[in-house]
Amino acid sequence: MAYVRRRGNQLAIVQGEREPGTGKVQQRILFTLYSKAEVLEAVGRETKGGAERFRHLLQREHPDVKFNWKVIRRALEKDLDLLPERYAYRPERLQRRFRADLCAFARQLMLADPQDLMSSAQLIQEHHHELEYLADLIHWRLKLRDQKESEWNADNPFYWRFALQGRDVPPDTEEHAAGFYERGEYDRGEAVFRLLVDCFDGYAEGYNYLGLIALEKRNLDEAITHFQKTIELGRKLFPARVSKKRYWRDHATRPYMRGLRNLVSTLNEAGRFEEAFSLCDRLDNECGDEITTAWHRAEIYLNTGNWQQAAEAAQRLTGLYPEANFIAAFALYELGRIDEVPSAFLHAALNHPRAARMLLGELKSAPKSGDEVRDHNTGVSMRRALHAYLNRQSRASKRFFRDLLRDPRVMALLDEIVAVVRRRTAQPPTGEREAFERMTLMHSPEFAHIEARKLRDHIVAPGATGFTIH
Repeated sequence: MAYVRRRGNQLAIVQGEREPGTGKVQQRILFTLYSKAEVLEAVGRETKGGAERFRHLLQREHPDVKFNWKVIRRALEKDLDLLPERYAYRPERLQRRFRADLCAFARQLMLADPQDLMSSAQLIQEHHHELEYLADLIHWRLKLRDQKESEWNADNPFYWRFALQGRDVPPDTEEHAAGFYERGEYDRGEAVFRLLVDCFDGYAEGYNYLGLIALEKRNLDEAITHFQKTIELGRKLFPARVSKKRYWRDHATRPYMRGLRNLVSTLNEAGRFEEAFSLCDRLDNECGDEITTAWHRAEIYLNTGNWQQAAEAAQRLTGLYPEANFIAAFALYELGRIDEVPSAFLHAALNHPRAARMLLGELKSAPKSGDEVRDHNTGVSMRRALHAYLNRQSRASKRFFRDLLRDPRVMALLDEIVAVVRRRTAQPPTGEREAFERMTLMHSPEFAHIEARKLRDHIVAPGATGFTIH
């Protein structure tokens, strides 16, 4: 609980914290008020809305602290005469910390001269990604320095907004750093996010990005460590009370849920199936994320040979995620329910023709459009997620699905859907709808079922060698 304490001729809002090991209580200063004018503004006796603004900024900066504002207000008003009438806020709040940190950084950069010392050259080389990022940031800040004041960017005479903005990573900074990951510049992205997690305590989303980058580099153990850290920090960001149905709508819960989802996926890719399945229960029971849980369970069931559970979990998802029918088709084959396989496989393949060929090792060409890139990424993701099953898939199963994929009618359908999607992309949104309507039809489960029935006479019985063309 926060409370007010005197500090010379200042008033501080503080919180008591116990030191690890000794158990001694130390005061952590949350905010210092320097003048009567500032206290009057903070308790709502000056500008309209001043008290609400002060409380909002302080609570946002310290969401883990409980504030009894009635008690705090009485304490501030009681010691009001202790404070001077006015105070020079600009040197203290706006300039002092910035100048000190700027000088510390500039001094280090001046001393680390690559021409003078080899060790300096090595140090600059080790941090070249971070320094390049900072050079861009400095250029951007300088470019935008001439701004006109408005109600959206104005601060008050006490510089509350400036003083109480240090907890969270600025949105433009995170967006810039995330761009490195999205463009596949993983070394630069990793360096910048490591810098950000060192600059901002408790930056859960930064560890989530570090985990995603490690995952792309196939450093699974490192990714697991980062996602575990994301979960640890993300849980601390939760509001005091939040229901499961609000988990994804509340921004404060998102790093935790992203970390949990990504950890389940990575544990599955690492073959640590029991741990992954245990976290699925947590994702379901604790967060109420039934859809993601069902997806991961379907993957894990298929990888561990639980065919019936894999088929059931996947089939619950095909309305939202047609690619789940790849899992269903593989599981149905293993169950001997061969008549059901073509319909499931065709539905998935007509929605993701590249992924279908990738799962069966039949694709060699590079994607040529945004739609094909997304389809390609689906194939990459599913190959990684279903690695255990695909590595031990029987020859009979591989032969069956490859023969199905190579059937002239299936090949014609896949070639057609690729052409239709390209046509739909080229057509104006308000123009000809033929391609859109054909694409919608071909993506439907009903279309896949009808086309699969035409293949029925060519499906061999369970236990035979594959899919035979008569």
